[in-house]
Amino acid sequence: MNDASRASIEKLNLGRLPSVPQVLLRLIEACHQVDVSFEDLAEIIQQDVGLTAKITAVGNSPAYAQWNESKDFNRLLVVLGLDNIKTIAINAAVHQFFSRFDVKTGSSLGGIWYKSLWCAHAAKSLAKLTSYEFPDEAYLAGLLHKLGQLVFLNNQPEAYNELLLKQHSDLILTGLEKELFGVAYHEVSSILVQEWDIKSFISDALLYQNEPADRLLEAPRLVRLTNFTHKLSDPCIDMDTLYAEADLLFGLTPSVVDAMQKDIGQQVQKAADGLGIRIDKADTGAINVQVETESVRLELAKRVREFALLGGVNLEPGSETDLQAFLQSVLAELNILFEMDRSILFLVDADNKHLTGVASRAVSNVQIAEFNIPIKPDRSLVSQALIDAKVQGPFKPQDNNPTSLVDQQLSRTLDRENILCIPLIAGTDRIGVIVVGLRSSSPENLQQMMEFLPLFSATAAQSIYTSRLMNSKTEEKLENARQWHKREARSIIHEINNPLGIINNYLHVLSAKFQGDATIADHLKIIKEEIQRVGDIALRMHDIGDPHHIASLSVDINEVIGDLTEIFQASYFKTHNITEHVELDKKLPAILISRASLKQVITNLVKNAVEAMPDGGEIWLQTRDHINIGGREYVELSIADSGPGIPPEIMGKLFNPLESTKGSSHSGLGLTIVKNLIDELKGSISCRGRSGGGTEFLIHLPRRLGDE
Repeated sequence: MNDASRASIEKLNLGRLPSVPQVLLRLIEACHQVDVSFEDLAEIIQQDVGLTAKITAVGNSPAYAQWNESKDFNRLLVVLGLDNIKTIAINAAVHQFFSRFDVKTGSSLGGIWYKSLWCAHAAKSLAKLTSYEFPDEAYLAGLLHKLGQLVFLNNQPEAYNELLLKQHSDLILTGLEKELFGVAYHEVSSILVQEWDIKSFISDALLYQNEPADRLLEAPRLVRLTNFTHKLSDPCIDMDTLYAEADLLFGLTPSVVDAMQKDIGQQVQKAADGLGIRIDKADTGAINVQVETESVRLELAKRVREFALLGGVNLEPGSETDLQAFLQSVLAELNILFEMDRSILFLVDADNKHLTGVASRAVSNVQIAEFNIPIKPDRSLVSQALIDAKVQGPFKPQDNNPTSLVDQQLSRTLDRENILCIPLIAGTDRIGVIVVGLRSSSPENLQQMMEFLPLFSATAAQSIYTSRLMNSKTEEKLENARQWHKREARSIIHEINNPLGIINNYLHVLSAKFQGDATIADHLKIIKEEIQRVGDIALRMHDIGDPHHIASLSVDINEVIGDLTEIFQASYFKTHNITEHVELDKKLPAILISRASLKQVITNLVKNAVEAMPDGGEIWLQTRDHINIGGREYVELSIADSGPGIPPEIMGKLFNPLESTKGSSHSGLGLTIVKNLIDELKGSISCRGRSGGGTEFLIHLPRRLGDE
């Protein structure tokens, strides 16, 4: 791909690709079923190019980097989770409803959907026929081969729709695309997939899908599969040419190709019937598929209305941090529903006289805190929206010349020429106002959005009102809730550890049984890592109810070690063949210390010790009271292991960042964090080699009791 093509791609809007509305409705319905499986969701999602592209892009983002090499789409959905899948579905449905698509563009979208699904099924069938070991990967390449056409249709629906309706051959079509966009659809498809950084030849397969077969004889099989099935999906292709390429690439006879075409046609027809999509075939062989109908748009409108009414995020009663998170989620949801990416949320103060900026999207919180807007008539659009209980705008503040300059300031702060003011009113209670920044060229569908904004604002206002009530509970009630959560967390941890222990025992048996099978050993390794993650989650669960806003608490160190050891048993010790020895001074008093910091220190040191003993070993955890250092009393915590020890050249700079003896996959920050936490606790930490081999960390913490 040349530089001119890449420059042309950079000018295109590559986000929010259109989806077939029938698939969206089926996915939304499935997401709300209690017993839906990820296999069911995968089957629905993989019938649509836009949805599959979005899911694949998110699943291969840095946040899910550990799954990038997986070729299993079901596993990708499991990692993303039902909530993320539901959010993507809602986002796509709202965008589709507010898009500029009509019956004409719906026909073009249907044509892309048909050819993409046809090619996907064909690629998977051919992969199985030719013993390609990743048939699901072949399906994905086939489904995405028209991805660039969705981008073009989304950027210029009218102009590109005209090209598609004329049923040009691919050779002519790509030439016309380059005249219109400066780049062809297969180049856009390839670059999009390349940006996902998938460990696959899918990007190459999409780039070379139009090449003559004789140029691909040495290419990877996925490239050849996609190239041939792309041509196989074209109803207007010359069959003699197709037969020749089938023989050249795979040694397939014409009868096999004919049978494959018939079988794939039946599979796609079955999928269309299941979605209620009609496929019309002309005598010339041309295919017409209409996916934009009045009934579908009415159903999408119903769903969008439900999102606007029911979209709020449910938060448990908690601190002001929880309320702040809720307010941010309201603005995030506004962006999902209406593509309003710059906004400020103002709340009415206790005296009901001013609006104060409390949350924002794409704006500094320091800036919005400076706004304190009087609730007076004819002073600003913001206060007027609340007084009139009506959405105000969009307005260009400099054109309205208000008495107050605050509207102009808000426009400048949001870096947008227009502002829209959405009042938040719950019953008779005035809650606040959301101010949205809009570009000078407002979206064509803004009027349509305005019909839904009052529904959204009413729901958001009621949710904020409820959340503020919950946050106004007395500290005594909050503390009771924290303690209840803490007891529940401990109970759940006990329940988690029982099955984890059983699973670990079976894993040891299986590891011994399949010791010589590298593939099974790799699978067992993955399972062990996932069990360790479950243990880590259990470890974090134990923090539920901890009042983090209090720096120091009376903490029983022995109790903390006992709780952590129980978790380490299932998540670290059994999986790594570690024997633990716990020797605690029963007379050790509770001391004033941060429980969270202590748990972090112990966890880091134990994890370091476990990682230093990949073939198993022993760990000792000990406590002692009344340690006198320089005339002051301390309590002592010792964590030791029977590992290989630490080289002398490392020992002197052990607590410095980026110094690690565990290989390049570790940053070496674990011990630095430990040292910083111990310093914050006014304690000390030292390290030494054990006489019998291994390493020992000694921690001394000031002996400060709660009654001192």
